[in-house]
Amino acid sequence: MRTEEIRTRVTEQAVRRLVGRRAVDLDLTALAAAAGTDPELAAKSFPGEWDLLTTLVLDAYNAMSDSAEKAAASALAEGATPIERWTAICLGVRGWALDHPDEYALIWGQPVPGYSAPPETMAAGARTVLALLDVLHGARESGELRGQDDGPALSDGMRANVSALAEGLLSGLPEPVIARMLVAWTQLHGMVAFDVYGHIAGVAADPAAFFTYAAAGMGAYVGLPR
Repeated sequence: MRTEEIRTRVTEQAVRRLVGRRAVDLDLTALAAAAGTDPELAAKSFPGEWDLLTTLVLDAYNAMSDSAEKAAASALAEGATPIERWTAICLGVRGWALDHPDEYALIWGQPVPGYSAPPETMAAGARTVLALLDVLHGARESGELRGQDDGPALSDGMRANVSALAEGLLSGLPEPVIARMLVAWTQLHGMVAFDVYGHIAGVAADPAAFFTYAAAGMGAYVGLPR
């Protein structure tokens, strides 16, 4: 067997093992033993592994949202500007994620094979989005929301994306703002993931300063006054 073929076969098997890392081990009997509880009693709270996983997902989403909402309330109480409130919310998400990297990875990392999250997990996750949208809606109502006519024209595909969002949580916002909000939301979690997984330190000497700058920049991009 040639060296090249050996390398190919070995790397293919290695990739298959990497894929296996996405699986989770939530054997309730083992978990109950580690927790010092009766497995039968634990099973009454969590009839199956997916029930336990759903609880973990809900706890993570709600904890992240608690941090975001607390940051929003503190900024508002201090008389922060809209863009300062937006940035504070983003920093609330970052702070929680850095303190709880495993929980963050559970909800924003690779999906668990075979698991389909129930609707209540989406509602819990939406709380952070609602905190950001509250800032945008407030700026729109006060006449401070900008950039509604700027930027590239929406393609047919992007207009379809925007139309779907306009019928939900982002209802009432101009189409360009909705499009930019979608970009900002994905940018937020891209930045947080870079921090949580240790990728930002190599390109930013002060990760917190970079994140704050970028979060404020995204707020301005969406349309908040500087």
